[in-house]
Amino acid sequence: MSEIRLTQAQLEKIKKDMTVQVEMLTDTEVNALAQKVNEAINLPFIRKEEKEFIVFVKVIKKIDQFLYNLLPNEYYELVKDASDGISKEEANKIEERLTPLINNVVNIPVLSEKQEAKLIGLVLGLIIRAMIKGFKLEEVEVEK
Repeated sequence: MSEIRLTQAQLEKIKKDMTVQVEMLTDTEVNALAQKVNEAINLPFIRKEEKEFIVFVKVIKKIDQFLYNLLPNEYYELVKDASDGISKEEANKIEERLTPLINNVVNIPVLSEKQEAKLIGLVLGLIIRAMIKGFKLEEVEVEK
């Protein structure tokens, strides 16, 4: 087997990915996800949709930051590329492994653990399904 070596530019990109950048999703992608989540979930104590939407954006950004730290970019950036990706089975395995990890670090005190798990599961499900070959984040829908 031949030896693989990274160029200095590749090493610098890896350093930047790990120290400067902290999230993968664009503001437009976060907004689109928040729209989908907002249609599927109602939060207790918040009567205005705009405020509820802001809470969802914050939760999605927090999940995005954790995913950016947990997943190598080579996997996570698949949410943006429909021509490459993982299988449905691989997506299910990743979701099964990530959901408890994310649920342990993202806490929303006004929600019960069950409600919190539903919200986190919904967001993760949308993101991870976008990693499946043939899908992009804008195209995934909330499973009913």
